[in-house]
Amino acid sequence: MYCLAIDTTSKFLCIAVIKDDQILGQYNAEHDRQHSALLLSLIEQVLSACGITVAEIDCLAVDIGPGSFTGLRIGIATVKGLSLSWDKPILGLCSLDLIAAVQGPGSEIICPVIDAKRQQVYSAVYKCSKNKIIRKGGYFLGPVDALLDGLKGKVIFCGDALLLYQDKVKAHKSIQPVFTKEKAWFPSPVSFAKLCSGMFKKKEFKTAQQIAPMYLYQNTCTVRKKTKPQ
Repeated sequence: MYCLAIDTTSKFLCIAVIKDDQILGQYNAEHDRQHSALLLSLIEQVLSACGITVAEIDCLAVDIGPGSFTGLRIGIATVKGLSLSWDKPILGLCSLDLIAAVQGPGSEIICPVIDAKRQQVYSAVYKCSKNKIIRKGGYFLGPVDALLDGLKGKVIFCGDALLLYQDKVKAHKSIQPVFTKEKAWFPSPVSFAKLCSGMFKKKEFKTAQQIAPMYLYQNTCTVRKKTKPQ
């Protein structure tokens, strides 16, 4: 399996070419608000550096969120266009799953937290079992206090919401928090490599028409039609 993976949901622009679960080539650097201008040329550069042609690519992978609304649109729109042009299926991956997959196999309970604005966080809880990261329960959107009340014991925390809520986590009496370094707060080529191979084997594909952003806010990102003057 050869997979071209793209993530534009955070301040980092992440591109990876993956063979099975190995990274053949990658680009992962901070380019806040420049993703749209750089993405296509960098994809060409990474493919060229790997010596991989479009014909050899078996599928595309993209982070579908949650994350920056503008970033989501850029990544998903690009992958849709490539899918239609190259006739390739798409794997859609959740940001929270990707961040959890960055963490080492020695982690027990892993809790990525992404800033959702409005004094809320996106999150989920994962358990490491037999070197596999398994999500426990559904995805969470709500105040950080409500998330912390459901946790206890040693918990590995990661994600950009720690910039806002690390003190609250430290103050919670039932939790023994461990905080990862900032480089492990975002999806990376490593996390795509860990997850894409299994999804490919299970044929968890989407078409360009089916792939869509993952919005946990039910009433967010709607476009209001202009009303005609009376």
